[in-house]
Amino acid sequence: MNKKIKLSFVVLGFCLALSSCNKKIEKVKPQAKSTIESNVSTEKVESNSKKELKKYETTIYDYFDTITTFSAYCKNEEEFNKYKDLVEKRMAEYHKLFNNYDKFNGVNNITTLNENAGVKKVKLDKKIIDLLVQGKKWYKETDGDINICYGRVLKIWLDQREAALNDKKNAKLPNEEELNEAGKYKNIDALEIDEKNQTAFINDKNVQVDIGGIGKGYATELIKNELIEKGLETGILSVGGDVAIIGENPTKKDGEFKIAVQDPSLSEDHPYSSVVAIKNTSLVTSGDYQRYFEIDGKKYHHIIDPNTNFPSTNFKSVSVMTDDIAKADALSTTLFIKDLDEGKKLAEKYKSEALWIDQDGKMYKTKNWDKYEIEKN
Repeated sequence: MNKKIKLSFVVLGFCLALSSCNKKIEKVKPQAKSTIESNVSTEKVESNSKKELKKYETTIYDYFDTITTFSAYCKNEEEFNKYKDLVEKRMAEYHKLFNNYDKFNGVNNITTLNENAGVKKVKLDKKIIDLLVQGKKWYKETDGDINICYGRVLKIWLDQREAALNDKKNAKLPNEEELNEAGKYKNIDALEIDEKNQTAFINDKNVQVDIGGIGKGYATELIKNELIEKGLETGILSVGGDVAIIGENPTKKDGEFKIAVQDPSLSEDHPYSSVVAIKNTSLVTSGDYQRYFEIDGKKYHHIIDPNTNFPSTNFKSVSVMTDDIAKADALSTTLFIKDLDEGKKLAEKYKSEALWIDQDGKMYKTKNWDKYEIEKN
């Protein structure tokens, strides 16, 4: 696990502290097995159908190089296990399919696509094809701030960060000439997608695909929707701090869950920058304070601006609230890179609420964020 992952969850009647999300699907040992810790709560509630419910929780490690927590109100442990097993199965599946760096026996994934750049078309699972199509869409919608063909530059920063974390005394920045050279190879049109035949081809051997800016949210949305299809009425799925809420809180008359957004200063005196009361929606935060390395006291984080080939410095964190967690994931990355005015326009276009925190700790909000915000106790 990346040493910079410090997810903290405060559970107070299903109240979660939302830490910044980990956008990149980074290298994870293929042989690693999922570790699950399950807890059965003594908390009970009378649902509208008068059936007694209990809160159940599980924590899953290793997939997407992050921590996944899943909580749900169910009639019994057997019912919960049905949903828990689905979450673990899909996390394992999508971790393999959407992986940028690892290969798995019998699986054609993003790594397979990259290895065949300039060589041949690759047959891919429909879920990967759909994700690549979404990636091209987000490129247009964000004026290139999200570019799934920006993998060469992102890989340089990833390797440099891992080296720095392993040897902090000798940490150094990537070679700027190397970055600029890699930055030449980010043409989104190099990725050719054949939806009918479910194939993709990178027609330039120098271009590499990286879906880290959208992959985790996309996978989480798929799992959320399947849980709903299988009958889950109330639950919270949090993948690396990206929170998808299913239904309403059965312990509260208003049905709302309290979600605390972590303060990027990581202050013990002021741990949360905002607490919102929400239901049946999603909340994602992108921040500069978890995946990073330091040189001379300056942090270099993982959200790279394609316009500069360096980490974006506009904000310390951006949180986005909207019904679709795949959309929230993509928007939080984009709004982290764009300036405030552009970001507000994009958030409004997608009917999303957002909270920005700049380098001085000043907060900016979309006009309706305050409607959800409550007192920080």
